[in-house]
Amino acid sequence: MRAITWNIRRATEKSTAWKIFTDLNPDIALLQEVSNIPKNIRESFDIKFQKAISKTGKSQQFGTAILVKGKIIDKLPLSSEYDWVNRELEYFAGNLVSCIVQPDGYSVLNIISAYSPAWPIDTSKYQGVDITTVKLKQNSKLWVTEILWSALKNMNLVDAPWIVGGDLNSSETFDLTFSSGNREILDRMEALGFNECLKKHNGKSIPTFKNPKNGEIIHQIDHLFVTNSLFSILKTCTVGDELAIFEELVSDHLPIIADFENLKSAPSHIKDFIKRNKWVFAKTMSEIPHYYIVRDNLSDNDQKLFDEFDVFIKKNGYAKKFYSKQYITSVQ
Repeated sequence: MRAITWNIRRATEKSTAWKIFTDLNPDIALLQEVSNIPKNIRESFDIKFQKAISKTGKSQQFGTAILVKGKIIDKLPLSSEYDWVNRELEYFAGNLVSCIVQPDGYSVLNIISAYSPAWPIDTSKYQGVDITTVKLKQNSKLWVTEILWSALKNMNLVDAPWIVGGDLNSSETFDLTFSSGNREILDRMEALGFNECLKKHNGKSIPTFKNPKNGEIIHQIDHLFVTNSLFSILKTCTVGDELAIFEELVSDHLPIIADFENLKSAPSHIKDFIKRNKWVFAKTMSEIPHYYIVRDNLSDNDQKLFDEFDVFIKKNGYAKKFYSKQYITSVQ
């Protein structure tokens, strides 16, 4: 399975970006600054698109999109524990586009395509409201990245694999000139259980942005985050061709391209088995939260399904360590 995220710089139907996009051949695409999508792309993908908001509160001429070869199967509402954040989530609905998808032949995934603009949120409207629990500690301003984090913090991140990516306008290298909290943004995502694919896979930040003022290519302001079950099956993560994209003025951003092993979905009758039976919280190991089920307590039919599920995991699961031993653990 291939997932990409890319700010395609207000690409119209005629933009060269779509030829590059087609050549990349993604199963899932998280796109930002999309103006128009060509007919051939619309015919090949199920698409969710919404126009981004401008600083003045008007809709931009471009928007944020999720494209999937397969089906968008449901909405994925974003919400926070704070009412004021929920108002911002509604306001920035076109910057934080989310849905539940099922690519052809793969498991169900929760997806967010994010576009955090280079301008901060006006906090003057929150006089008397405590926003410090959401705002970065190292930045005096409030950004859409923090609204996204507050929503993710309030979500169930274990019900399905997650992919969150986009143009966050946030790079660790910004912190080299002044402490602005960009590392803090990444630390927060990691604390939630997200892995930043490009940096973590390559062991270093990989620039994704060409500064239009001085031509420098030193900042990774685009990011692709996935939860552990996806990161454990990540094969490669790289960026698009600088010459084809920067030199040809296609975009000032490079796509991030991540390839994963197949994440096969469990058959429906096994999913029914999981939902139907009572799973017990392992109180004696509360420091490693997990649930279990005892085969001998099941009906004869469910014991057969238990054994079938065991075989399915061994064939389709992924290797993880539990203390010193390695096991094949469940797929979603």
